[in-house]
Parts: sequence; structure tokens; C-alpha cells
Amino acid sequence: MSTHQVVDPLAARRAYKELAAEAGRLLHAADDARRRLAEAEERRTATYASVEQEWAHLDGLEERAAGIWRELTTRFGPHVTGPLPEPADRIARGPDAEVLLNDARRRVREPVDHPLAGRYARMGVLGFAVAVILTLVGLEVSMALHGAGRVRWFAAGLPALLAPWLGHLAANGWIRYRTSHEEQEYAVDTAIAGAIGGGTVWLFALTFIIIRVAT
Repeated sequence: MSTHQVVDPLAARRAYKELAAEAGRLLHAADDARRRLAEAEERRTATYASVEQEWAHLDGLEERAAGIWRELTTRFGPHVTGPLPEPADRIARGPDAEVLLNDARRRVREPVDHPLAGRYARMGVLGFAVAVILTLVGLEVSMALHGAGRVRWFAAGLPALLAPWLGHLAANGWIRYRTSHEEQEYAVDTAIAGAIGGGTVWLFALTFIIIRVAT
């Protein structure tokens, strides 16, 4: 006895429509997934580019910070500034790095208030002392060359004549080799006091010569 399966046309039609609707929904979902995937890929590419820009910006900020630190070290000396500090692991939210670096650069270039009145006096005394010592040494040499005639006075007269320059040279040497690094750029102006101190010796020598000539 054979059996035949009876298919209801209406039920088959409904099943077909349901399958077609599901297939359409899946196709739309696949298209939507492809669109979201493409958008995600674009965002990923943009994010990578943004990250590269941020890294380049960070490298630039680090170079600026190192340059400011080198300028600070050049001005005040390595014993004052020490090594370049490492970035802090955790810091409170504060100003932007650009603002901090601009402020740091401004502060590095601000003038430093050094008391110079005492230094002017010390440079003047130094210039006077060096000029006097060299003049006395020249005088001793001239006395030792008593048989050389009038030429022997050249040994005493030359240091006295060059006393302002010798005083200035002594002051410059002291500032260069004995003055602390952070004060040198301000102390260099005080070397003029050494020339003034040496000039005092020159005036004394000139007064002595005038007195000798007059009497």
C-alpha cells in the first residue's frame, strides 16, 4: 500500500515566504555587518594615524624639554641642575604640556638677581693689588739693573703704564676660573672694576712722575 504526502499549497506558500523573508533579513544583516566592518577599519586606520601623530608630538615635547634642560644646565652649571628628571608615573591633572614647557622656558631666561656691589669692590681691590704687585716687581727688576742706565726704568714703568689693562685682565681671569658658573654671565660686567683698580695704580705712578719732574 503506497502512501502519498499531501502538500498544502497555502502552507507551502507561507513557508516559502517565511524562508525568503529570513534570507532577506540575513542578507541585510550581512550587508550591515560589512558596512560596520568597513567603518571600523576606517576608524582603526584613523586611530593608528592619530597615535602616530601623538607619538610625534610627544617626541617633540621631549626634545623641547631636553633643550630647556640643556639651556638651564649651560646657564647655571650641571652641579646646580643635576640630571634631566624622569617623567612622573602618576601626576595630578594640571596644565597642558605646551603650557608647562612655555612657562619653563620663560623661567629659564628670567634674569637672576645677584648682589654685584660687593663684587665690584672685590674686583677693584683685585685689580689694584695685581697692578701694584707687578709694578713693584718691575721696580725691583729695574733696581737690579742699575748698570743698564735709563733703560732699566722701563721695567718699572711698563707695568705701571699697563696697570688698568692688567687689573681688567686679573678681574676677567678671576671671574672665568674662580666665579661660580651661574654668576659668570652677570659677574663679567664687574671686570671693569678691576680696570678701575689698576687705573688707580696708574694715577699713583703718574703723580709720582710729575712730582719727580717738578722737583
